[in-house]
Amino acid sequence: MLFLYRPRQTWMPYNRPRQAMDQDAYNMRLQQGFAATRQVPLPTPAVAPAAPDADTVGRLKDLAALHDSGALTDAEFAAAKAKVLGLEGAP
Repeated sequence: MLFLYRPRQTWMPYNRPRQAMDQDAYNMRLQQGFAATRQVPLPTPAVAPAAPDADTVGRLKDLAALHDSGALTDAEFAAAKAKVLGLEGAP
């Protein structure tokens, strides 16, 4: 058994390809390059629309009462209703 007579190898016969810090930077560059080739965007959590609460309904009833009494014109009522509902761009 010849391998028993060989001295133990205590040194590496070659140099490491990179220092540890250089290897970390290289790995980070590879990861960023891979992330840049992603074709599908990362999913974003959808925000559920807020349910109309009793306050919104109450404000709409108040606006309707003002419109019926003649205090608000049709254009003013439509603008105020859009503001209450969050539809600023609506006519």
